[in-house]
Amino acid sequence: MGVTKSPSLNILVVGAGAIGSFVGGSLAAAGHQVTLLGRRPLMDTIQSAGLTLRWPDGSVQTSSPSTATALDDLSPPYDFILLTVKTPDVAVALEQLASRAALAADAHIVTLQNGIGSEEQVAPVFGPERVIAGAITIPIQAPAPGVIEVSKTKGGLGLAPVQPDQPVKRLADALDQAGLTTATYTDYRAMKWSKLLLNIVNNAASAILDLPPADLIARTDLFELEIGALREAVTVMKAHGLQAVKLPGYPVDWLARLVGAGWLPPAVARSILRPFMLSGRGTKMPSLQLDLAAGRSTSEIEALNGAIVRAGQSVGVATPINRALTDILTGLVSGELAWVDYQQKPATLLAAVEAGRQAQHIRSK
Repeated sequence: MGVTKSPSLNILVVGAGAIGSFVGGSLAAAGHQVTLLGRRPLMDTIQSAGLTLRWPDGSVQTSSPSTATALDDLSPPYDFILLTVKTPDVAVALEQLASRAALAADAHIVTLQNGIGSEEQVAPVFGPERVIAGAITIPIQAPAPGVIEVSKTKGGLGLAPVQPDQPVKRLADALDQAGLTTATYTDYRAMKWSKLLLNIVNNAASAILDLPPADLIARTDLFELEIGALREAVTVMKAHGLQAVKLPGYPVDWLARLVGAGWLPPAVARSILRPFMLSGRGTKMPSLQLDLAAGRSTSEIEALNGAIVRAGQSVGVATPINRALTDILTGLVSGELAWVDYQQKPATLLAAVEAGRQAQHIRSK
């Protein structure tokens, strides 16, 4: 007996960059009505030549989603609106959507941002009963406009309702049938925090030092810095009553247990975790470094390591490593700190972290 195909959905992707184009293009190729809302150069390319998806097995798929560059070009109603702008841009996107009430009437808003806080921004605008939290663990890159490459076979999407009784399964089935493995969860915070653990690995330190993740993993002191940042995050999660969950392709629950197990000798922990961390990023530069190198005036650091610091403060858990990483990277983005003072200078970063630890110890007395 064949698999019953879900009815066609009408989907709007807001902020269609690499992630939005990939998810939207996959759904369009599966027969759903998809409109990508994004910047004109990319939208013009997709409109004229289609969207090319290259898969790890060598297969190539071309889809032709509709495109738009302005809200006035859109034709509601939509079943789902996938919000795929970067975290710092969520507020502006919400303001624009709210100004055109008909666009989001009856639609469910799906947040696909990294980090913590997007759902809490969307809920007051559209109501928590219409917000679905999302997480994506599929490694992709965009080598050229209108071309998306999936670099590994593992990974998928996670979906969780902010409030019960939402059509999560309807969207999950559509994504599954489009070839994107999708898992559903009941606790959206546990899902988002689990993705956060993946997001922070070799991200902020790699950006600050301007070194590829493999270089960090190769050094014992920088590797221990990464483990320390993860351990702080896991401790904060536990204090908030959250348990890490397995995400598609990534046993984050196992990672959290291992990182949180203080009884493991450091050498044993390194031997187990190094292959896991190398498989995640390796020589590929992380998002925070790419944004910093591009000279962008905003960064996702506040929704990543910064979110750990704020959540730790609310329950009295010290997070000196994540605080130092947040403060330094924020200073680099704003121009208050000079990147040249940290590039390829691990000793400078480690000294700043140690100073933060000492300051935290003094404050706690």
